[in-house]
Amino acid sequence: VWKHFGRVAPHGKEWKWMMENVLGVPARRTHQFELQSVRRNTFPYRCKCQEHQLTVRRHNRVVRGEAVYRCVHCGEQLVAK
Repeated sequence: VWKHFGRVAPHGKEWKWMMENVLGVPARRTHQFELQSVRRNTFPYRCKCQEHQLTVRRHNRVVRGEAVYRCVHCGEQLVAK
């Protein structure tokens, strides 16, 4: 779209035209696939004042040593339960 029209609004009339006339697909902006396979696991972590739930991505960063997370209330480092 950018090569043909230059700087235009995202998902605007130019994008819709390109999707329908050039690619021959419906110009839909939302996904149409099953989300059941996507797991939404969280991992329990603790600080001095409460328990926190970290997402899989954040948990993996902690495991790899790439990140340290702290409680916004007490400032203590979160540790796996």
